[in-house]
Amino acid sequence: MKAEIHVSGLRCSGCDMLVQESLEEMEGVEKVKASHETGVVEIEFDASKVSVAALKAVIEDQGYQVTA
Repeated sequence: MKAEIHVSGLRCSGCDMLVQESLEEMEGVEKVKASHETGVVEIEFDASKVSVAALKAVIEDQGYQVTA
């Protein structure tokens, strides 16, 4: 499954990397691409192992705001 999550507060490639690494540690997450330029985090994941709500929670735990 794929999710596109809009995030505010991503300001640089370091922010992108922090979010990507945090999400990649989750069971069921297969691929992550975060972009501070677009404010979008694209995630490919196994919906039987992780939910979109859990993905959003991890992003927010890193100090960023999920906007959509």
